[in-house]
Amino acid sequence: MRALAAAVGVAGTVAVLGGLGFYLFRSNQVAPVGAARAAERSKLQKELQGSNIETLGNYGIVKADNGVYRLPIARALEVMATEWKDGNAAGRAKLIQRLDTSVKPVTFE
Repeated sequence: MRALAAAVGVAGTVAVLGGLGFYLFRSNQVAPVGAARAAERSKLQKELQGSNIETLGNYGIVKADNGVYRLPIARALEVMATEWKDGNAAGRAKLIQRLDTSVKPVTFE
């Protein structure tokens, strides 16, 4: 009789925990993305990629007052290859020197 009571108790506990687990699983599911939202997200992604390609492939002004301009990636690689041809230390020194000259100190006067 005790074994039967224990088995019923274990089965009841498993049933209650299983039911709670199923309830939590069903109540926390995210609604599937509809076709309209998927199309909107795809359109936005294509626009973003297009603007990134345009930005990375063309010259532009970033901060004219500091002399910071944007180069196309191919040209930037050429510039870095010529500056770093003497080795890592020399290239790093040139890079730090350019950074120091381009950054103007902030004055509060």
